[in-house]
Amino acid sequence: MQLTVDQFKNFFKYYGGDLEHQEAAIELLYYDLPLSLRDAEHPWVLTYRRKQEDPADVSWPLTKEQLGEIMKCSPDNLPDSLMDDLAACCQTFGIKSKRELAMFLGQCGHESGGLRWPIEIHSGTNYEMRADLGNIYPGDGVKFAGHGYLQNTGRYNSQAFSDYMESIGKADPKIMEIGKEHTGNVYPWTVSGFWWYNNGMSKLISEGATVDEVGARVNGRYLPNGFQDRRDYTDRAFKVLGV
Repeated sequence: MQLTVDQFKNFFKYYGGDLEHQEAAIELLYYDLPLSLRDAEHPWVLTYRRKQEDPADVSWPLTKEQLGEIMKCSPDNLPDSLMDDLAACCQTFGIKSKRELAMFLGQCGHESGGLRWPIEIHSGTNYEMRADLGNIYPGDGVKFAGHGYLQNTGRYNSQAFSDYMESIGKADPKIMEIGKEHTGNVYPWTVSGFWWYNNGMSKLISEGATVDEVGARVNGRYLPNGFQDRRDYTDRAFKVLGV
């Protein structure tokens, strides 16, 4: 007689992980599984890991329609994976208040041209051998050119992001192996949230910083480049989020 799906689920539900007979049973099951089901990239393995790494209670901080209104783009151009990354970003880096979220979206909107450019338009050859960015190997300039909606740049900053992801149990060697093409497309929000967190933006905003002051921290000058565009994106975010 075969176990039902519910009975099979219960088998794992009561697994304590520290009893010899349970360890032995799991080992027997492992060796009885077809090789295809032991593949680390099999859908059941990826699904199981995803449920552990990305809890189901992580919800989108705004709807696709709201984000589309802020960024002046169609909600149809905002895939679920992009919204999931935004949700993970906000949870990971504590972007909780509507005011901070609006500021974050406003700066990201300007820097990315309304989410059109998760990777810098320029090839990055101008960053070659820039020791201040940690680009110490030929090709680093192009490989680690600006990526994410806040344009994280350079080997040093990419390594810092990679190290952080590893520290929270989400190691991804492709961040350093592939560089901007991977990070910019897979973590456009999260790598931006990492910069936001690393540069004390939450504290700055909680102290009452204006849009221009936030833009200056992002851009490095006051008034920041494109200050009116930054204001416009942020004002739309304020309106949409009801700040």
